[in-house]
Amino acid sequence: MNLNSQGHALSNILSPSSSPLTASTVDTAVLQSSRRENDHIPPVPTAPLLLSNPAFVNRSMNFGDSNSTRNLPPTSGLLLADSSTATSTSTSSPVAGPTSTATSARGGRGGHRAGFKGNKRATASSGSGSAEIGAPVTNKRRCVSNACIACRKRKSKCDGNAPSCAACSSVYGTECIYDPTSDHRRKGVYKRDIDNLKTRNTTLQTLVQAILDYPEDQVIGLVHAIRNAENLEDVAEAVSHGGKYGLQFNSTGSGAPGNKGGPLTLSMASDHEPTFESELSHRMSQLRVDSESGQVRFIGGTSNLILLPSRSKDSDSSRRNSPGAMFGLDRQLGDPYLTDSGRNPLLSWTNVLGESLQACEAIEHLLNMYFTWHYPYFTTLSRELFLRDFRAGYSTPIIQPKYCTPLLFNAMLALGCHFTAHPMARAVKSDPDTAGDHFFNECKRLILENDEHVTPRLTTVQALALMSVREAGCAREERGWSYSGMSFRMGIEMGLNLDLEGGDSEVDGSRQRIGTGKGRISEEELDARKITFWGCFLFDKCWSNYMGRMPQLPSSIASVQKYMIMPFEDSAEWYPYTDVGKSLISAQPARTRVVALQILELCEISSDILIQFYNPNPPKKAANLAASSLRAGTSGGMGKADIRNLSNLWSRLEEWRKNLPRELEPQQGCLPQLLLMHMFHQLLYIHLFRPFLKYTAATLPALSNLDPKKTCVEAASKISKFLRFYKREYGLRQICNIAAYMIHSACTIHLMNVPEKSAKRDIVQGLRSLEDMAEGWLCARRALVIIRILAKKWKIELPDEAVVILARAAKGRAEQFGL
Repeated sequence: MNLNSQGHALSNILSPSSSPLTASTVDTAVLQSSRRENDHIPPVPTAPLLLSNPAFVNRSMNFGDSNSTRNLPPTSGLLLADSSTATSTSTSSPVAGPTSTATSARGGRGGHRAGFKGNKRATASSGSGSAEIGAPVTNKRRCVSNACIACRKRKSKCDGNAPSCAACSSVYGTECIYDPTSDHRRKGVYKRDIDNLKTRNTTLQTLVQAILDYPEDQVIGLVHAIRNAENLEDVAEAVSHGGKYGLQFNSTGSGAPGNKGGPLTLSMASDHEPTFESELSHRMSQLRVDSESGQVRFIGGTSNLILLPSRSKDSDSSRRNSPGAMFGLDRQLGDPYLTDSGRNPLLSWTNVLGESLQACEAIEHLLNMYFTWHYPYFTTLSRELFLRDFRAGYSTPIIQPKYCTPLLFNAMLALGCHFTAHPMARAVKSDPDTAGDHFFNECKRLILENDEHVTPRLTTVQALALMSVREAGCAREERGWSYSGMSFRMGIEMGLNLDLEGGDSEVDGSRQRIGTGKGRISEEELDARKITFWGCFLFDKCWSNYMGRMPQLPSSIASVQKYMIMPFEDSAEWYPYTDVGKSLISAQPARTRVVALQILELCEISSDILIQFYNPNPPKKAANLAASSLRAGTSGGMGKADIRNLSNLWSRLEEWRKNLPRELEPQQGCLPQLLLMHMFHQLLYIHLFRPFLKYTAATLPALSNLDPKKTCVEAASKISKFLRFYKREYGLRQICNIAAYMIHSACTIHLMNVPEKSAKRDIVQGLRSLEDMAEGWLCARRALVIIRILAKKWKIELPDEAVVILARAAKGRAEQFGL
């Protein structure tokens, strides 16, 4: 051994930056010098040397944090050792212990590995001074999950101490900064690897299962597709879709084994199915674009129509391009709706009033009436989209209006006629009962002559719903119920109740995501679909309450989200509009959608009330509980489930009231639809407790904190109070016909409590209100006749003014209503 080499090794050990001298470090250095001279093996520096010589650190190994890559000599014990272990290696002196001696004799790489394991009982690190040979390490360097920025840059080991690590403070004198967010090497690495493995596993499982399941004549083609595909996931995707996609193998040869005619490629095909079984098993439901209307239609899995190939949009091109073709229906050239571009848009949508300046002014007046008084409560369409198409006019058969059609426009005008005394609002100018009949007859003509009811469109769904509520206001419930059913069924056919944003949907046999964006349904159309469905949901609950029937659109069938609040629409100015014009005194923000969404929450509660307590076929009907034996101190025929449901629904009504925004509180001068909403809220209390009116705390102790009769009386009184607010501010000439049903229900409760002074006052007010409404709504007049018959049957003594009002209403009207 060269003395210079030994001296050089000893000088490194005795350098000021090194740790205190120990027997282990001396032996290690001498042995390494000998190995370097004789065997030309790079030395394995001790821990003090590594810390004191950064150049060597950067050259021999790549230290960083716990996830850093290390470049070490093949013989280095650090390849096997923990980064915080003391400096002894497989080449240590025999004085390190018997284990080291034994493993050194084994030689080779395995000997180094075993020798290093034996050297776990080596001397302590440099900071601990000399230690007894073979003593266990007591201050093993901990594993640091996040190194400082300086250590990562120079690729040195960081001990993770705060506020400054040892390398920065003692060795390099650099600023020590920890930034966990700056190291992106470990974030998501394991998750990404797991996802890749899962995807690969799924792909392989799909392909193997397909090889096992495919018929013999198709397996060869599948194997060729797997062997020649650039990406196996494409093959797996095609196989997994089964009936929705097919496999086509494009080749100049036959595709048989050994054929060299050309490469096989994989492509998707919507009209080629692998097997008939896969066709039947995968076609669970489908959203199909109608070739005539361009609207989306829903076909369920049990329908055989789902197997029918989709019609091409161009298959009917000859019919579409024919003169007068509109909405997929043939029209004659003389059709009054086919107008030139210079015609007034107001007159292009209807020809009921003819073409004159007076007709134009009347149409505008009726349209304003509808949007001022009816639309804010029965919000079932997007006003902005409607007005956009309306202003464009109905001028060409080629461009199909999407959000405004003659049917919808005439239905709006028919409703607007009930809020005005304008002479053109009546089919017979001297008969107020004919208000809106001429526009309604035009709607029926359009439906029958053009088969509007067989081609699903948003505007047709909306128009039929408006026609249904108008018929209810005219006391023709049978017809109105039929129109509502047509509207709701068409909406279901179009899939309006389905969420088209939350997942993939099949359209025309191809799997795709029907959200927003390029090639998808636009955001405005999605909004129009949402507001149309939830508008129908509101109409359905009004009809269910009015007729006492189960909801046709239960909440369980709706997966579509409620529509969003449009700030520009809700912040728009609303003001009362009457026959004398608009009044800016009561102008305020419209809040159309804010109020409409609150009404929908009440509709959901109303639906549950009807199902729980008014279902004609439940195990035990709450309405018939009074017929059960009533025994003091017992449940009187009411089960625990009935009491629990009653309490839960009452809590939901109370919670709705508590969570109501402050600006939606009922008060004098607030929006008319807001007052109707609060009247509807109180009506639900009556519906909830009306089946239990005969129960008292004595007969049913479980209801000691909920007095059914008291709750109904208080609710009826509040309806009368909100009605007074409405009448003082707006009068009752302009009010939705649903208010007649609410007033009628409240008056029924007042009759039960009529000896009370407040009940007499409220019954008179209610009868006056119905009489005022009767000028525009025939259903209000019929409500007066029913109340008169009810009071007479139960021999209820009414106030004199109430008797006079009922007598006026009964003249020749009982026979008219079949009473």
